[in-house]
Amino acid sequence: MSDSKSYSKKEISKILTKASEIQVTKDLYEDQETLTEEDLVHIAEEVGISRESLQEALAKIGEPDLDEQTYNLIKGTSRIQDVSSVEGEINEEQWEDLVLEIRKITGGIGKINKVGNTYEWEQRKSDFGYKHFSFTPKNGQTKIQMVSSWGPFKALSGFLSFFFAFIITLIVVKEISGKQLALMIAPFFGLGGFALSRFFLKSYYQKQKNQLSTLASALSRKIQSFKTNSINIENDDVYSFSNDGSLDQSIKKESKS
Repeated sequence: MSDSKSYSKKEISKILTKASEIQVTKDLYEDQETLTEEDLVHIAEEVGISRESLQEALAKIGEPDLDEQTYNLIKGTSRIQDVSSVEGEINEEQWEDLVLEIRKITGGIGKINKVGNTYEWEQRKSDFGYKHFSFTPKNGQTKIQMVSSWGPFKALSGFLSFFFAFIITLIVVKEISGKQLALMIAPFFGLGGFALSRFFLKSYYQKQKNQLSTLASALSRKIQSFKTNSINIENDDVYSFSNDGSLDQSIKKESKS
């Protein structure tokens, strides 16, 4: 009688699936730890992915993703960034609509600028931080880059938290146990106040991240609506009629040509 182990249908399915994954990995990578761009192109073509789609994906590798960014309690993260691309290119008139959308969500007025083909909106507060958004239309898309930073606010909140915790402890302990003990204990309470400021900054970080996420979604929808409206207008032109019921003269000319 054979001592070989028996497997159920469910186990067999799992084993064969895993074996298939291992085999595919070996066929694609062999013993290589890394792949070149040409290797990736070759693999992509084998699974039906176009070179253009792969190159677009490669271009986005390393770009900041808002969803992947988290708050560091020790460092007290004070900067978030997001980069995305939306179908459709914006123009001067549409840029004005986007500025209104930015002002509505951020609740502030910023400086507008244009460098080359890139539209920019920036808001700076010397004692607080800055927000900088740029929109670059190219190849049928608009690349959106958004940065929000509050370094000065982080420094101010840390200092004030330390200062007030230090002073309050110094006054209270001095009245109870004397000046010498107060001077020994107060710095530790000051550090405690500084640590608490990091938790406050965490809530502020989440607030800024939510605002940037909301803004990114709103701007994407706005830019896509420009493209949709443009298509609708073109369709209306194609089927427009004059008051006497005949086709518009410009469309007649197009038909003849």
